[in-house]
Amino acid sequence: MHLENIKAITSLSFSEALSLKKVNATFTSKGGHSGECVDMKVVNLTNDQLNIKLEAGDKLMAEDSTMQNIFITHTDLIALAPKGTKLKTVYGFCCAVTKHSPQKNIHFSFFKNTNAKELKLATFMDTHRSIDESALQHAIWVVCNGEDAAGIYAEDMTEVQDLKKLVAEITGKPIPWYTKKFDRDSTGMLVRRALQLNAVMHFDLLQASEVTIVIKDAKDNTMKIPMQEKLLERGHYDVEYNWETNMIAPGTYYARIYSNGQMIQEKEIIL
Repeated sequence: MHLENIKAITSLSFSEALSLKKVNATFTSKGGHSGECVDMKVVNLTNDQLNIKLEAGDKLMAEDSTMQNIFITHTDLIALAPKGTKLKTVYGFCCAVTKHSPQKNIHFSFFKNTNAKELKLATFMDTHRSIDESALQHAIWVVCNGEDAAGIYAEDMTEVQDLKKLVAEITGKPIPWYTKKFDRDSTGMLVRRALQLNAVMHFDLLQASEVTIVIKDAKDNTMKIPMQEKLLERGHYDVEYNWETNMIAPGTYYARIYSNGQMIQEKEIIL
């Protein structure tokens, strides 16, 4: 092999490759707003071999302003032969909660994201790909769109504890002590009234007691009684319960624990 026939490999970020006009790229919706939802075609315009890095945290901006933009969460390395073409699928999630899910075949433009908070979230998601997709989606909405952090929900809540801690660090706001399960409409938009609230209350008893847990509204009306006059022995308790909230009016509510008729704990719930 002659050394003059060996071509150097140029490594660039996707943003650099586009700005230097070394590649041309098109992004087309597969229909949907999460997971492998965008088809990508990249064409090498040079006579050099290129290694292009599509980075987690960058965004795809919908050409239709009523459609959701896509927040890329999986870094992808794209090897392009001289004058070569590569077809790949982009993995990401909606980052414009008030807009509609992208229709099939609409186009996107590439956007280099420089928001440090959003990039920190993307880096975490890129290295924690097995987390429940609905929890990842809601975390993006919290950081990018200011949505309710209580909506970071998974059937197995232990798998999202690190994600919730990171979101609290990024936003500078504590994560609520309860979680909410939200629904989405047929277009993929978030329905902001929670379907269900899941809560765990922790308390200690210094002696055997009759324990009642009750949820009240601001006017002291009883909304739910998760536990009523149950005799418990001395010790530490973690009591988990669900509250169906889809028909409950928005507002402030109070979860209270009573031991032998005396309130020993009160926590606020915002719906």
